[in-house]
Amino acid sequence: MGKCKKIVLTGGPCAGKTTAIQRIVQEFTEKGYNVLVINEAATELINGGIRPFGDNAIDMVEFQNYVLDLQIAKEVLYERVLRNYNQDTIILCDRGIMDNRAYITDEDFKLLLKKRNLNELDVMASYDLVIHLVTAADGAEEFYTLANNSARTETPAQAILADRKTMDSWLGHKKIEIIDNSKTFDDKIHNVIKTIYQELGEPYPIQKQYKFLVDSIDLDKLKDKKLVKLELEQFFTDGNNDANTMLRKTTKDGNSSYSSTIKRDTEDPSERITTCHKISDKEYNDALSKCLDKPIRKCRYCFTYNKQYYRLDVFEEPNGLAILEMELTNKGKEVVIPDFIKINRDITNDIEYRNVNLYKKINGRRKNSNLVKRKAPEDKE
Repeated sequence: MGKCKKIVLTGGPCAGKTTAIQRIVQEFTEKGYNVLVINEAATELINGGIRPFGDNAIDMVEFQNYVLDLQIAKEVLYERVLRNYNQDTIILCDRGIMDNRAYITDEDFKLLLKKRNLNELDVMASYDLVIHLVTAADGAEEFYTLANNSARTETPAQAILADRKTMDSWLGHKKIEIIDNSKTFDDKIHNVIKTIYQELGEPYPIQKQYKFLVDSIDLDKLKDKKLVKLELEQFFTDGNNDANTMLRKTTKDGNSSYSSTIKRDTEDPSERITTCHKISDKEYNDALSKCLDKPIRKCRYCFTYNKQYYRLDVFEEPNGLAILEMELTNKGKEVVIPDFIKINRDITNDIEYRNVNLYKKINGRRKNSNLVKRKAPEDKE
């Protein structure tokens, strides 16, 4: 079986998803990829007569219950079909499981997941990339129309609200690309294609990450934002200067997931090649029990601002350290600092603030630290 990337295309009504899907299929089929498209579950149900509005409307929570069943069944089926292919494959989801969250309360959504023995972290980890296309109602009002989708009934104001709720539903995912209407529609679709090309890079896409040392935060304004809080614990297993292996535990609402990440440097300090895979809680805890160092612990607050995705890390140690991060898969985008955060300075190219070096710092570069190179026997004094 070849390699597979599972990508979600999401966004508000009249965002360009239908056109984008057609272009993705054409572009990457020509490049030798097998492209499987999972059509939007909600639209299938609505067009089939099962609706949360109009005549014979059913309760919205019950409708999302059916949408979730259909979405999960289709994703399981398509992943099973993968076994029949030897070529590299893209599974393209027209919306994903987390989209359901935009239409019901957080409590109801969590209950729907719990009913299926799922949690948000594992659900989001099942998708490699989320591409959010902003509705035309927000920034390209003259092109907003529902004529091409009989399952949609939203006014422009309702479309903008749905768009923002959908965007918020994916907060906490490791990689979100938000593509707005600041340029032409052709540019919008081009950016979708470009983002997927970067996701398909070998061995993994090169990240353009920007990091800023935070001086102060306006907590009142921050509280007004839709936030997702993650608790992170991470440690390293080797100290090779060219590549570091980081094991991470991510916890949200009492549920945890575990991963192993390797980052390799490039000539540009702000760009790093990253490979990441999921591990079990046993693998993580076994490695932690053998580790001689203190893990890094921090709270991560995920939010969007000006149609860009941000992560604010507040560290337990060094005490008081806060770092704002953002990744641009489209290098043409402008870096904008949220108005409720005061920046001390740009630390994008300052390797002192990389996780591996902060890890060394809190462990005092102890002689027995996993990341301090031990002297060879012949070098001992």
